[in-house]
Amino acid sequence: MVANVLRLVPAEVEVQCESGATILEAALDAGYFPRHSCRKGECLACESRLVSGEVRYPDGVDVGAVRPGHCLTCIAMPIGDVVVEALGVCATPGRPVVKTGGRVLSVDRVSGDVSVVQLQLPPDSGFRFAPGQYIDVVLRDGTRRSYSMANQPGEDGHVELHVRAVPGGRFSQHVYQRLKPRDLLRVEGPFGSFLLNPTRLPVVLVASGTGYAPIASFLRSHHDALQARGVAFYWGGHREADLYAIDEMRRWEATSENFRFVPVLSSPEDSWRGRTGFVHLAVQEDIPDLSAFEVYACGNPLMIEAARTSFVAKSGLAPDRFFSDAFVIAAPAASRA
Repeated sequence: MVANVLRLVPAEVEVQCESGATILEAALDAGYFPRHSCRKGECLACESRLVSGEVRYPDGVDVGAVRPGHCLTCIAMPIGDVVVEALGVCATPGRPVVKTGGRVLSVDRVSGDVSVVQLQLPPDSGFRFAPGQYIDVVLRDGTRRSYSMANQPGEDGHVELHVRAVPGGRFSQHVYQRLKPRDLLRVEGPFGSFLLNPTRLPVVLVASGTGYAPIASFLRSHHDALQARGVAFYWGGHREADLYAIDEMRRWEATSENFRFVPVLSSPEDSWRGRTGFVHLAVQEDIPDLSAFEVYACGNPLMIEAARTSFVAKSGLAPDRFFSDAFVIAAPAASRA
């Protein structure tokens, strides 16, 4: 089987792409991390300029939203050699993708539909992640579920996952109803390019539901850097119970400088005295001009797209200062977070 050559510019990195493999798969296998999120062709985070060459997509996939001259690297398969613009990829390979097993340490049901799972991977597995990345849990039939790490990275193999019970979801319902300490899970990762940009610009963090998980990893890992820049965290949910770490965030706000926490509910109980409505609109009410900010949004893809569109069109946010991680639910068979 003949492999195609994939060149990533401007880093001038060349990797082999086996027939039938996607551009993203080839890059990840070689230790390079182009921008990506859902890996299903739905969130458009991986849209990249196709400098030269041709690609094909799986049958039945709608790529009508892709800009001319661009491709979705997570589902695009090269036809021959290709050159792709992958901004942010450096010439030195990063953390390798690791396939290993993990043992469940604890399962804490923190709300009516969210479980916090503490998982222990072998310390010698080589698994290392950056705040904002995620792992895949691989089920027996080979299907996958993706969850962002919520803890601060370390070298001990410890991983914290926040799992929302999706109606009809095979794995998430298993987690909520039956998963217990000492159970074993097959995992693969890390994946994702939802990483904090090392600038001095003030930061707005926006999350819905379990989109809080990568935000928690950001806050726990980059606490001093974020405080130096100034950070506001807007967390949206339907009811107060959806904001399952609201007390922790309020303590952070009370004890931190330059950190503001704004919980926003769209369907609040009568007793709620906080902000209401859509979370992205609350951001714009407080910060009408986002031209001097970076925004990091994660969670529901509809929220993310609404925020991206509105922030750029109405609040002056530069498109390249909006970073996102969409938690895509393609069906009961596929979920993020």
